[in-house]
Amino acid sequence: MRIGVVSDTHDRQEAVAEAVRLLMEQHVELILHCGDIESPETVRVFKSVPTHFVYGNWDKDRAKLSATIKDIGGTHYDSFGFLTLADKRVAWVHSHERHQLRQLENADYFDYVFYGHTHVREQHRTGRTLVANPGALFRANPKTCIVLDLTTGEIKPIIVPTKPPASAAPAPHSATGALDDVTGSIVMPPGALPAPDTSPPAPPG
Repeated sequence: MRIGVVSDTHDRQEAVAEAVRLLMEQHVELILHCGDIESPETVRVFKSVPTHFVYGNWDKDRAKLSATIKDIGGTHYDSFGFLTLADKRVAWVHSHERHQLRQLENADYFDYVFYGHTHVREQHRTGRTLVANPGALFRANPKTCIVLDLTTGEIKPIIVPTKPPASAAPAPHSATGALDDVTGSIVMPPGALPAPDTSPPAPPG
C-alpha cells in the first residue's frame, strides 16, 4: 500500500493540483495532509483521492474547511490524525504546538509520525518510530511531498515543479534577475543595473 503525505499548501492551488497529479501517478491510495490548508478551494483540489486532514495555525475558518472536507468525502482531525494502515500505526500532526509532536514521537507506539509547519523536508528515527516532514508547497525550494510504501518502508520524495508567475518574466533588454519565492519580486544580481549618473549637468546654452 502506498500513501502520499503533503503539508503547508497555503492556498497555492496550482502547486497542490500538480502534487496531487504526481502522487496519483505513484498509485497512492490516500493522502495525509499535515495542515495549513487555508481555504475550501484548496480542499476541493483533493477531491479525486481520499484525503485525511489535520489543521494548522493558518487554518482559521475550520467550520468552512470541515464542511468542504466532508463534501469531498475526506476526513478531518482537529489536533492530530491516527490510522492503522497495512498493519502499521501512522500518525500526523501540524506541529505548531511542539508538545504534540514530541508526545507522538516519543510514545514508542507509532511506526510513522508525519509533521509539517517548518516547510523543511527531513526524516529521522526515534526508537521504533520513523518521523518525517514532507516539506511544503509554499515557501520551500524545492517544493516537495512524499510517498510512503507501507510494504517496503521506502519513503520517496516528490519534487513538485511550478511555473513562475507571468509577471516575473524580465522586461525586454533588461538584465535577468532571480524570482524571490517568498515575495514574488525579482531580485537583481549585483552589478546588473548601471550605476547612476552623478556628473553635474551641462551649463545652459
